Amino acid sequence: MTVTTLGRVNVTTPGTPVPLSTDPNQRVAKILAQVIPGLTGKGYLGTSNMVRATLGGVMRVLWPNTAGGFSESFMLESADGTDVLNLSQYFVDMDVAGVGLLVTYWTE
Repeated sequence: MTVTTLGRVNVTTPGTPVPLSTDPNQRVAKILAQVIPGLTGKGYLGTSNMVRATLGGVMRVLWPNTAGGFSESFMLESADGTDVLNLSQYFVDMDVAGVGLLVTYWTE
């Protein structure tokens, strides 16, 4: 597998989810999202229509560690290890503007 980092996927306006990719053809085998230590506010990984207030469309809420150190992470994997996860169908949202998640993905 090849590992690639998208780096920090920032949210400009909380409540407006940001796609992990704008390429609808980009397929991956694994996606890892991590909260950046020291950030405030929760991070959300989900679909384009996620609603933080009701958690509709939210796959995972990620909590930061504002004192630094380890913060939460979450990995999605395809069942058979092949590149079937469409990166453009996954979105990030945050409680605070200008912050985001670190995102890494693997391709077969």
